[in-house]
Amino acid sequence: MSVDRSKSLGVRATLVLWACLSCLLALQWLVDLGMVGFPDGYITPYARATSTLLHVLVWASLAQSLYFACRALFGKRFEPSLFLQMLVAAALTAVPVLIVKHCPRSQTCSNIYEKLTNTMMDDGTGG
Repeated sequence: MSVDRSKSLGVRATLVLWACLSCLLALQWLVDLGMVGFPDGYITPYARATSTLLHVLVWASLAQSLYFACRALFGKRFEPSLFLQMLVAAALTAVPVLIVKHCPRSQTCSNIYEKLTNTMMDDGTGG
């Protein structure tokens, strides 16, 4: 009985930590989105093109945070699939954000962006 209880406590703690991490990442991304642009108000074409996607990912991350927090606080049963769900949630939210943030520094990603949008990569970097 105590093994099940400690396992349940460990799973709950993992879920709460994941929920907190997802929430903190989403809030950080939201702050980053709020700081997009130059002091004169100019927003680069790349920032305009990726803004909607990043907002959707922020809200998805907040939603997953709420989901995992509720599962930790109110869940009666903990299936092994919860860890798979956390992995899928990370793949659907954090990985795309990292790709979008690091794309301008990657020649391959820049080339793909330019082919898809038929425009040059302009993220405001340069002189």
